[in-house]
This record gives sequence, structure tokens and C-alpha cells, in this order.
Amino acid sequence: MLKEITPYAVSLVLFLTLLEVFYSYKKNKHLYDAQDTWVSIVLGALGFVTRFFTKGLNLAVWFWVYSLSPFKIESSLLSFVILFFLHELVYYWYHRVSHEVPFMWATHVNHHSSTKFNLSVAARTPFLNFGYLILFWTPLAFLGFNPLDILIVQMVSLYLSFIQHTKLIPKLGLLELVFSTPSHHRVHHAANPQYINKNYGSVLIIYDKIFGTFAKEEEKVVFGITKNPKDRSVLNMIFHGWKSWLNKEEF
Repeated sequence: MLKEITPYAVSLVLFLTLLEVFYSYKKNKHLYDAQDTWVSIVLGALGFVTRFFTKGLNLAVWFWVYSLSPFKIESSLLSFVILFFLHELVYYWYHRVSHEVPFMWATHVNHHSSTKFNLSVAARTPFLNFGYLILFWTPLAFLGFNPLDILIVQMVSLYLSFIQHTKLIPKLGLLELVFSTPSHHRVHHAANPQYINKNYGSVLIIYDKIFGTFAKEEEKVVFGITKNPKDRSVLNMIFHGWKSWLNKEEF
């Protein structure tokens, strides 16, 4: 299934990004900056390569854990629905911990280090998290979910979250109650004090509401982090979090 949808998903991602670039240019919106976008492209490429080479390792570990599980859940529409909600719960805690644990934030911060907010920012993958990312989803394999199903739900969620990274989509009415909309995700990428560490959800926003990390987009959003690095080069964008963490500096 992933092989079938991936080319279409990637093509749609590229098309929508180019469309947003064109719209920004024609309407003089200044949504994009050349250096910032270049960093996003490089980080996206590194993330793609990392996922490609670690996908087999992830599946190998998950299948090993799955073989040890006393449960085996047959793939069905119902199992995918349950797995989706469990995946969203796992993602919520993985994402929240990535913000709250300093060494994990050092890896994750490059996704937030852009002072712009556009579709290219979605490509800013914190690719150095491959060493621990797998651990968060491993319990789902032990619960008896087929590892291939876990991977499918994980990747579909990743593709859906792409559209959240835009300033052009306004609030979406009733959808705001359940889904992590662009408005909710703008809050997540904000440096405003009242917005920091809010709205961790991937596709759904319900777990933020359950666990008390939800915030509405009310005040104008200032994008970036509390201490934006002056050096905007690719290498610094990758490692500035680690340097700040090791030097016990705010980042």
C-alpha cells in the first residue's frame, strides 16, 4: 500500500508547496525566504534518506516484538481505526517528550527553528531522532498489531500533517474541535510565551485537550523559538540545539 500511495503523496506535497510559493510571490506575502527554504529542503532530504535506511530496522524490531506477543490482531477496518487512535496517542507523548526532555529537544528543535511558517517547514525533519523514535511505537507491536499496519498508519499520519504547516488556511469551524488544524499547528510553532509547548497532536487534537496542552490561536503568532540562532546555515540548524544543550544554554 505504501509503495502505491507514496509517489502520489510526494507529488502532491511538491505541487502544493510550489503553489504556495507562487501565491506568496504573486500576492507579496513574503511567506518564503531563500536561505530558510534551502535549510528545509536539505533537512527534508536528510530525513527522507534516514527513513529509507532505517525503515527495515524498525520493521525488524517490530516484527521481533510482534513474534513475542501472545496477541495477533487481524488486519481489518476496525483494527486500523483502533490502531489510528493508538498511534495518535503514542505520537502525542513522543512529541510532548521531544519538547520536554532536553536532549530530545536538542534533536527536535530544528523543526521549529524557522522564523517563517510555510509548507516547506514540514520537511524540517528531526532526522537524528532515529535512535529512539522506534521505541515509542514498539508497544503497539507487542499489543498484536501487524508492524506493516503500524508503518502504514504512521506514514499516512505523516503525510496528513504536511498540510498543517501553512498560514493560508484559516480556522476551520467544527473541525477545530477534533482535528489538529493549521490554526492549532501555528500555535505549536509559536514563540509566544502562552503558546509554548502546546498542541502536540498529529492528526487529532483531542489528546491535547485531554492532557491539558491545548491552546487556541488568538494572539498573533510569532514563529520560531525563544532564542533564534543568528547563524542560519544548514549545519548550525542541525546542531545548534545540541551545542546549546551541551553548553547549558537556553534554546
